[in-house]
Amino acid sequence: MKSESVVVSKRGYIVLPAHLRKEMNIKPGTRVMIIKENGRIILETIPSFTQKLSGLTRQTIGTTPEAVDTFIDKEREERSND
Repeated sequence: MKSESVVVSKRGYIVLPAHLRKEMNIKPGTRVMIIKENGRIILETIPSFTQKLSGLTRQTIGTTPEAVDTFIDKEREERSND
């Protein structure tokens, strides 16, 4: 496990290095769980509902979270017009 140093701001923010965000597919809006364990802080990404749904519905309503979002938005729009 490679370690890296980051600085905590006055407001408690930390910036994840770009290479880690890319490697872990962390984008703006990605939810992260913070776990305190044995004096350590562990960050774990939480898959979004649409990410999970895109995996379950592969080739039916969308293969990516964005495609699933588009499908759901379209369905909502059609139902609100009924």
